[in-house]
Amino acid sequence: MRAVWLAGAIAALAMAGCGKSEPEPDEQPMKVEDTVFGDLVSTQDKARDRTNAAVEAHKAALDAQIRESEDQKPEE
Repeated sequence: MRAVWLAGAIAALAMAGCGKSEPEPDEQPMKVEDTVFGDLVSTQDKARDRTNAAVEAHKAALDAQIRESEDQKPEE
């Protein structure tokens, strides 16, 4: 029984001794634009911007139509 406890204590001490003594300096991650995927991300951003511009233009046209139709009096 003592051998089991002794083996467990030795194993616990060995595991505790395997930890890092000094923390590694934190490195800032690279910007996406500087990586291989930079072109893919910029393409997605351009597509998103163009889509948003088209949606805004369509919304403005619909708002103008709504304002125009609200200004007209209904025919009786």
